[in-house]
Amino acid sequence: MKQIFRDKIINIDDNITDKKFLLKKINYEKNISNNDFDVVFLSDLLEKRKNLEMVEKSKTKPATWANVYSPKDELEIFEELFNNALKNNKKIHIIWITLDKEVKILEEYYKKLGFFSEEINAFKVDFSKVLISVSVKIENLMWRWSDYKSMGKKIFFNPPIRESGEVKAMFKWINRWVTAWIYYTDLVSNKEYKKFLNQEIINEHILVIILSKVLKYNLIDFWFKAEESNFILEY
Repeated sequence: MKQIFRDKIINIDDNITDKKFLLKKINYEKNISNNDFDVVFLSDLLEKRKNLEMVEKSKTKPATWANVYSPKDELEIFEELFNNALKNNKKIHIIWITLDKEVKILEEYYKKLGFFSEEINAFKVDFSKVLISVSVKIENLMWRWSDYKSMGKKIFFNPPIRESGEVKAMFKWINRWVTAWIYYTDLVSNKEYKKFLNQEIINEHILVIILSKVLKYNLIDFWFKAEESNFILEY
């Protein structure tokens, strides 16, 4: 088995032929009240703007669920949180972004701080030195707008599953090291999550070193305080 660290991969036993990665993940969902900064769930704020007309339409046209919590509302909320954090010099982590425009705002902020590397055409963010970081929910990577037809109510989330271009953007900003974390509720016991991440590693949609950062190291740098546990993927 190979253990994945922030910047290296090492064999941790004599079995060098097995196809397993050992990663460390933060158990944030079990310990969410001891951080020295604000943690904001976009879903809580979006719920106040829930479009009940679209809820009714979604009963017969599932794809309209994407507008129950509109992209416009989400972006407005994000911009308000972002601008207030800068204005008040307040450290904040925003959970469950779904929009390319949101992360582009964050990208410009990180670029102004000097964290963009021309050499690798990506960011090397020191999360201990930024006021704002973000997470994407794992479901917003797993599914896309076209899946409403087959999945229906099974993917009626808040924030909702967005269009394909937005999903691709979520992968892009993970791989450009802008998005700090992938949010999950129970990564170890949820077989669907594990199957999805296994496949993304095999297809190299997310490199395993980057995955190690968005499961643990970025949040540790941002000053999250939480227990951690083992997470094993196969490739």
